[in-house]
Amino acid sequence: MTVNGLAGSSCRLVLIQLKTLLAGAVLSILALAVHPAKADIVRIAVGEWPPYFSESDEGYGTYAKVVAKAFELEGLTVEYGFFPWKRALLEAQSGRWQASAGWGKTAEREPFFHFCDAVLVEREQFFYSSDRPVNAQNVQDLSGLSLGALDGAALGEDLDKLVTADQITVYRQSSLADLFKMLDVGRVDVVMGNGEVAADALADAFSPEETARFKSLENVNVLWDYRVIVSRNIESGEELCTRFNQGLRKLRDTGEYDRLLWPERDGEGQSQASPS
Repeated sequence: MTVNGLAGSSCRLVLIQLKTLLAGAVLSILALAVHPAKADIVRIAVGEWPPYFSESDEGYGTYAKVVAKAFELEGLTVEYGFFPWKRALLEAQSGRWQASAGWGKTAEREPFFHFCDAVLVEREQFFYSSDRPVNAQNVQDLSGLSLGALDGAALGEDLDKLVTADQITVYRQSSLADLFKMLDVGRVDVVMGNGEVAADALADAFSPEETARFKSLENVNVLWDYRVIVSRNIESGEELCTRFNQGLRKLRDTGEYDRLLWPERDGEGQSQASPS
């Protein structure tokens, strides 16, 4: 075969290869059109806070289910990571994880996070042991006492004033169960915690007879709204909040919010989420 013949054969071979590559590219594009790309993933750092968040629970807890479903309705898939609460906040703040959940809105956190609509609005209660009764009608009456609180948890404006004035001593632990153990032996005078979470913690750490020793102050509480917070260190933070809020509204409208958050009430519970 001549040199010209070899060159012609090479050109034809190159053209065939190019046609094959182009055909493959077209088929790939068509396949993507028929089979959309996997939904975007939202990575959320949280901690143990049963029944709302728990790594050992199906769906990771009732609050976790609400958040995952709200994002799912907007085409997003949630991936949870469990950490000590203080670290969960830092992971989200840095943007290593896009978001965290179950946090109240405070002036200290606002520079670092976008705050989505509240998933839950409840009162933080103050618990004491009947072996060492506490008489208080308001937060100011807690002056001079020692308080147990969760790591990373905000205390509220009134308690912050007592802390600043050195009128109350705060001890932190990573779980309410550990705080109640401190209360049981007199290492703290009162423990601050969510009522649902406290009931779960007491049931895990104490017998029913022992649990009966712990009481809550009837007139002293702090109202908190618990939100999904999204890092300001990621580009899509504000958009993620908008999409979550849209999904959450859909859950409320259909009644699925109550079924997910309060399964023991069999759909009869009243939504305690913020109306906003």
